[in-house]
Amino acid sequence: MSLMWYWGKSRNNYAVIDVGWGLVIAGIYSLLVLPSSANLTAKLAILIPVLVWAIRLSGFLYFTRIRTNHPEDKRYAGFRESYGDKVHQKFFTNVFLLQGVLALLLAGPAIATDSLIISFETEILYLIPPILGLVLFIIGIVGETISDKQLHTFIQNKSNKGKVCDVGFWKYTRHPNYFFEWVIWLGIGIIPLRDTFSIISLFSPFFMFVLLRFISGVPFAEKYSLQSKGELFKKYQQTTNAFFPWFPKKNSIAR
Repeated sequence: MSLMWYWGKSRNNYAVIDVGWGLVIAGIYSLLVLPSSANLTAKLAILIPVLVWAIRLSGFLYFTRIRTNHPEDKRYAGFRESYGDKVHQKFFTNVFLLQGVLALLLAGPAIATDSLIISFETEILYLIPPILGLVLFIIGIVGETISDKQLHTFIQNKSNKGKVCDVGFWKYTRHPNYFFEWVIWLGIGIIPLRDTFSIISLFSPFFMFVLLRFISGVPFAEKYSLQSKGELFKKYQQTTNAFFPWFPKKNSIAR
């Protein structure tokens, strides 16, 4: 996180923390899983999904928000204003170090993987969690990729300026990217389940849900969408679920 902070300071854009978030988590998982006593198949079953998630997320954010010299995310621009003269110091302690701690709290599946054995000789009952987890992970990664693409395409169309993106998955939930992010972590959390101790793995999807729905995801996104879209977004809130996808209520927005 220190390297990410220095990178953000040198670019005068602390949104790089979003790029580093996935990479740091992937690093934590690698450090915990690789030396564990799990067999190779079990290690790959947990590491490959986490690495795919991290590379996809960090790569997408880097190429769409950092490399393109995109303005600093409104969240961090707001922090910058409130931090005043101690902006760099407070970004390090209040944002980057805090993100590092939060990343550690998502390490439950990596810890639960210790001693996990997955092989052709494994009883079918114990193969259900890895299979189900990987299926959910694939659904989540595909869904999040499509959601990001739909939003990016919508924003790139200049005729949509000032409008609310309510197409594709965005028609059924105001934050499909966050929903599918949670599905990804639900899948990762299920993969190592096998006994009472491994239930610790489920803390990660629970914690990710709390983060996305109530702390850093939906609340911030809704705040800035209301500021920029006003009544249009209020109508969108009235017709479309915030997190879990469902059919829109009547009187949907007329585009």
